Amino acid sequence: MNINALPYAGTSGWSGSDTSQDRARSADSSGITGHRQTALMEELHDAGTDGLTWKEFSDLTGWHHGTCSGALSVLHKSGHICRLDLRRGGCLVYVLPENVMGRDTGEQGRRAGDSSRPICLHCGAEQ
Repeated sequence: MNINALPYAGTSGWSGSDTSQDRARSADSSGITGHRQTALMEELHDAGTDGLTWKEFSDLTGWHHGTCSGALSVLHKSGHICRLDLRRGGCLVYVLPENVMGRDTGEQGRRAGDSSRPICLHCGAEQ
């Protein structure tokens, strides 16, 4: 399984700063983005119907929050994974589409409302 989802105008997206944009473009072109996405898909496959939160995935890989949440967001936006309306340890749970099992899911994207501080879509914490 090789994944390389780039749903943001042919990129994996970035937070808005020049540094973030440079890091994303470098990871996309070098194959790091695809490697991370493939690793996440494999871990979600192994997790089955239990799925994983961003934190559980971070614990498995050692990747920091931004790397984990970025990979989850891109795969969710591109339809490779689903986010359940279920929390574990205060974090939302992600599964492969075939493991939704009729449970409610959420759409990818920012929460409604205007906030001066970004909200993590995976745990609801202000960034």
